[in-house]
Amino acid sequence: MSDRRLLAAGLLLALLLPWQAAAKRSPGPTLLLSPDETMSSVLRGDQRINLVTGAPIALYRVGFAVDPADPETMARQYLRQHHELLGYPNAELEDLTLHAVRKSLAGTVVRLRQHLEGVPVLGAEVTVTINHDHVVTFVMNNYKPITQVVDTSARLNAAAAVEAAMGYLEVQGPVTQQSNELVIYVNQGIARLVHRVVLYPRQSPLGEWEVLQDAHSGEVFRVEDIARYGSVTGDGDVFDPDPLSSAQAAYNDPGYPDNNDADSPELLAEIFNRNLLEISEDAGTFSLVGPYAAIVDAESPFFGDFSQMSSSWNFTRTESAFEAAHTYYHIDTYMRYINETLGISVMPFQYAGGVRFDPHGLNGSDNSHYTGAGIVAFGEGGVDDAEDADVVIHELGHGIHDWVTNGGLSQVNGLSEGTGDYFAQSYSRALGQWTPSDPAYHWVFDWDGHNPFWNGRITNYGAVYPGGLTGSIHTDGQIWSTCNMRVWDAVGREKADMAMLEGLAMTNGGSNQDDAANAVYQAAVDMGYSGSELASMSSILQSCGYSVPDFDGLVFGDGFEAGNTDAWSTASP
Repeated sequence: MSDRRLLAAGLLLALLLPWQAAAKRSPGPTLLLSPDETMSSVLRGDQRINLVTGAPIALYRVGFAVDPADPETMARQYLRQHHELLGYPNAELEDLTLHAVRKSLAGTVVRLRQHLEGVPVLGAEVTVTINHDHVVTFVMNNYKPITQVVDTSARLNAAAAVEAAMGYLEVQGPVTQQSNELVIYVNQGIARLVHRVVLYPRQSPLGEWEVLQDAHSGEVFRVEDIARYGSVTGDGDVFDPDPLSSAQAAYNDPGYPDNNDADSPELLAEIFNRNLLEISEDAGTFSLVGPYAAIVDAESPFFGDFSQMSSSWNFTRTESAFEAAHTYYHIDTYMRYINETLGISVMPFQYAGGVRFDPHGLNGSDNSHYTGAGIVAFGEGGVDDAEDADVVIHELGHGIHDWVTNGGLSQVNGLSEGTGDYFAQSYSRALGQWTPSDPAYHWVFDWDGHNPFWNGRITNYGAVYPGGLTGSIHTDGQIWSTCNMRVWDAVGREKADMAMLEGLAMTNGGSNQDDAANAVYQAAVDMGYSGSELASMSSILQSCGYSVPDFDGLVFGDGFEAGNTDAWSTASP
């Protein structure tokens, strides 16, 4: 490594140590710029205001009735009539193009993305949520005003940009995923044309690396690992969800330590045979590939996909095929719960078919991640991450967050980390193995964490938003997961999970925890939750520091009271 790289890594390490405190290890060197301008904001009433532009980033409880039409037309009607408020140069909205429409239990979410002369503006998305009564209820506005002239003709070609990115990262070994697109990058009001190169090395440096280069000068000015990491990583024989929870045991009890993957009578007693639904068969060869989960061998160490001539994966944890069956079972179970039990359609948008997972990845290190390619992969340090369903569902949770937002996952305030912890805790708590009086009732990663390898995380975290934020995404995410697990206890698993999923679908890449809390509450309102349920949710979310309204005084932006849908549908825009 060059002296320049060593110096940069040393300076960066000093800056990032507090930020990485909750992680089991740092995922790799990351060059960070100053925060995006959308991070500088203040809450004023029902709006979160961008302090740089003066325009609202988020608008809660909008209550604006639109004329019934197709979703894009209704969204554009609202945006045209409020273009000055939202900071758009005119009412024509010619720089906004439709990205996605998602119809759900709470209504319809319309996503429009900003372009300049046909070039996409990185991270610039406007999200408009319209309920079933044709009322706009929630808006996320990541529009980026561009006032200077930007030359959209690149001088640096795509091949040179990829070569420069690989050289800067000192890539070793093959690159599985490679993408390159021209985008407009706006930060602190300054716009420039850049090559956004994304590399996914299979060996080194491990991660999903986003490299931004000025398309005119060739300057590499931002390098970041954008894989979504857990600070843990995440008929067949499986743990359900982990051996300590099913046995009501502690890690240091005799027979329960990991002991380098060795079997013990105690651990063997916690292996259960479960159905592996809809696996694939081809001429007598069976594979862990189904409609909701699909094994891949995407990362080192390359152990293969464990296809075999039997439909039974009867292995113990000493064999690598154990983690393969365990991961398939839990991803398949959870995706079926969301799509079939809850009736909420959530699948990867990056490819057709089940969620792609690699049970043995990350070069065997002690971490796990979700990548923008829609793949979840699990490391093996300490306790193998793929042996703990909490890790599996946490990493899957990043994917779910990404998929319901059509690629608009947000890590502001650790929102996605907290979301992953919430989904993991919701899944395991539903098994009823721990009681509220047990410390482990509030533990996330019961088997992989809370042991000599690392401390795990919790969902009875005491900090309150926003004063309790530390700047560490893994630590701060515990505020979000803790609060929503309190909602879970109050209204039940399915109601809490549905509100979380439908609420997240209203957010975008710039949403913070407060935005998401208002969206989750709005989703519960739009899905017709009872007064007692809404009152409980309002009280809990407020106690966590979020700006949701009192239920008794719930009034929407144009003065319509909650439940007065006749007024919504007949009022003039």
